[in-house]
Amino acid sequence: MTLTVVTPSYQQGEWLPETLASVRAAAERAAPRHQVEHVVVDGGSTDGTLEVLKGQSFASWVSEADQGQTDAINKGMEQARGEILCYLCSDDTWEPDTAREVLDAFEAEEEFDFVYGDYYFLEMPAGRRRLKTAGPFSYSRLVRTNFLSQPATFWRRRVRDRFGKFNPDLRYCMDYEFWLRAGRETRWHYLRQPLASMRLHPDAKTSAQLAAAWWESAQALAAYRPAWRRWSEAVWMAAVGQHYYRAKRRWFGRVRDGAKGHGIF
Repeated sequence: MTLTVVTPSYQQGEWLPETLASVRAAAERAAPRHQVEHVVVDGGSTDGTLEVLKGQSFASWVSEADQGQTDAINKGMEQARGEILCYLCSDDTWEPDTAREVLDAFEAEEEFDFVYGDYYFLEMPAGRRRLKTAGPFSYSRLVRTNFLSQPATFWRRRVRDRFGKFNPDLRYCMDYEFWLRAGRETRWHYLRQPLASMRLHPDAKTSAQLAAAWWESAQALAAYRPAWRRWSEAVWMAAVGQHYYRAKRRWFGRVRDGAKGHGIF
């Protein structure tokens, strides 16, 4: 069984080597029973990303102007050859056994449309990892809150064939909108183990543009969530929440757990 992972990238040369290495290591652990195809779609970076890509031999890649992250993901998915699909941002990483565990789960049960698992928040610059538990799947719970981690969520090609690509008009919540679009009519399987790490740093969209992300979500998710919940959350994030989360990032980003700063709590 083959898994295709698409990595959208732009000006992420600092983090990209670790992302590439984590996918390659997971591919080696999954072989020979399974294969991993890695497609990197870069938006024309000028920060050393090209040197990183030219210096590796595992991933296929392209570097050219695009319309942003969602466009890059969709372009990469069009090139995908795998039966299983996912995307991994260029500042995130997989765990060593992620590809093998995910593909074993899909292979064991043909009815599974999605497989997902737990994940870590990797707080920068301290390097502290915080374990986040996704929990069993419930569509009503997904409507209330996005408990899924994008780098720890995988789906069959038939899901894309049926429900289409990520909405190119969305910059922040394209993954959540896709889960909601497909979630009611698909079967999900929860792996009770961490599959990926999401790196939290000041330049990440989820850190730097929180209010804009929630305003977009309030508009984009109108078909799935009650209006009062969507707009109240967006107003709270704009007025208070973004400041709270930035303060939280600053705190966890500088607090180390142990000598090497790689604790789990």
